[in-house]
Amino acid sequence: MRRLRGAVVVDGQNTAETVQGPVRMCIICRRRFAKAQLTRHVLTAQGILTIDAEKTRPGRGWYLCSDAVCAARFAKFRPGTRRKGGKHV
Repeated sequence: MRRLRGAVVVDGQNTAETVQGPVRMCIICRRRFAKAQLTRHVLTAQGILTIDAEKTRPGRGWYLCSDAVCAARFAKFRPGTRRKGGKHV
């Protein structure tokens, strides 16, 4: 369950907590967290994925939670590529 700003967010373990401020989603596990709890990653001009510690760099950013499983899966993450599959009619 999710409400707008000042929201109640239900995480992956079905426990509700009140989150003040912006809410973002982990790119790997798709759970929602307060923006301050996540690390933001952006592409440099050379196409290298780097951490945006200030969370202010321009461009598309990807947020990652602190779960070790998510970090391991994110190491293989390649932005801008799409998985092949699905039916096209």
